Amino acid sequence: MKILFNNSYLPRVSLKTLIVKRNLILLFLALSSCNYYQEFSQPEITTSMVPKESEIRTIAILPFENQSENEEISKVLREAVFRNLSLKGYDLIKIKQIDQRLKMASYHADDINTMGNYKLGRILEADALMHGTITKCDKLFYVVHSRIAISAELELVDTFASKTIWKANHEELTHSGTPPMSPFAIPEKIIESSINVRDKVIADTADTLAKKLVKDIPECEAQDVLVLTNYTIKIQDVGNSKVVHYKVQPKDTLFKIARKFYGKGSMWKNIKYANAEIKDTSLRIGHDIVLPDVPVLSNINDAKLLDKEFYTKAVYKVKWGDSLYNLASELYHDGRKWPVIYEENKDEIEDNNELIVGQILIVPLNSYTNKIGYTQY
Repeated sequence: MKILFNNSYLPRVSLKTLIVKRNLILLFLALSSCNYYQEFSQPEITTSMVPKESEIRTIAILPFENQSENEEISKVLREAVFRNLSLKGYDLIKIKQIDQRLKMASYHADDINTMGNYKLGRILEADALMHGTITKCDKLFYVVHSRIAISAELELVDTFASKTIWKANHEELTHSGTPPMSPFAIPEKIIESSINVRDKVIADTADTLAKKLVKDIPECEAQDVLVLTNYTIKIQDVGNSKVVHYKVQPKDTLFKIARKFYGKGSMWKNIKYANAEIKDTSLRIGHDIVLPDVPVLSNINDAKLLDKEFYTKAVYKVKWGDSLYNLASELYHDGRKWPVIYEENKDEIEDNNELIVGQILIVPLNSYTNKIGYTQY
């Protein structure tokens, strides 16, 4: 009897072992496959961006407004938009740099929508601002079926014109698939459904949403990334006066040019009024523009004759024998302050030990020693 009992018990142990092994195999397959499905849908484009209408090069993606209960989704979607928009060829300001500039200007993310786009654009030095609002981020779990839904609205605004040039909204859905067809498939579907609500799947859904949203934005034209090798500044004689001309470079804006030559970005309107062909603050790379009221120094000593309360910068054509050290000695009475001039022209000066005769330099009329250090000899 003892032998018969043991023999009858063995099949029971084997059957239990097989069931355990089967469940482990199902768990392994589910974990390895991580199957989830995304719906084929397209966003609603309410305002379409016309490439020729606005010369946008530099874009700042602002912190997104989050109306959902998921605290992390705004950061996840913002980074996803940055990755996908960077493939379009625009000069995107890094997210970390945007947040630092806003913090330095004492602006909180909650105050962004109440601020003027022009003011924000000047703080961030951007041609356009990307606003975003996340209206939904839901994770629904039904034991054998789950679904993730993320919806958002993006808006691209021209900072100078304060005009919306592109706007779109969309809801992206990801679900775990079909219900189980038999009782034996229930454990696998439960595991698959729970996997679907993981953070990785949420990030993948956000990335798909971002890709679909920015798809309609046209690519930045190829010439926008070309580097111009000929002159950027030249001086022309007009009667008894001298007029400064400037050739527009990649990433230039009227605000940047005004700050470069006048020390004040607010002077951009003077440039616009002096160039009737400039429309809506847009600039064309390589275009020659006039810079009104920029002092031209025939001799470096002429800087002493300028009213430094009215003028902060001037231009000067390099002559034979000039050096940064000598120019600083004449302007600031201290040759060690040559980096002040170099910083203003570092994109144009190939060798700070040798200036090119005929080259036009921008010279600050004050040394600003409290902002730029100088070299000790």
